[in-house]
Amino acid sequence: MNPQVEEQSIRKKRKMKEGEKILSVDELRVQERHWMEMWKDSKNELKQLRQDLKVEVDEEVRAELMADIEGLKKRKGDWARLLGLNETIADIPVTF
Repeated sequence: MNPQVEEQSIRKKRKMKEGEKILSVDELRVQERHWMEMWKDSKNELKQLRQDLKVEVDEEVRAELMADIEGLKKRKGDWARLLGLNETIADIPVTF
């Protein structure tokens, strides 16, 4: 029998970028709380902008509101991604 050559680890450690640090559990909890607050604030602001859009008649203002809504949807998606809320639930069976 021939000895097997030990291969390098399949998993590579991600290199830390300059200025990056590993958060402690408490620091991570504070950061996640901030992300959740920002996500909730953007959700409420989106709701308000959509209500304003329904009653607005000036086309120029409507265009600005639409641009604001699109930007806020993107930011809300960023907060959701940071919180792990974007995960697809396709694997979970649905019963009716």
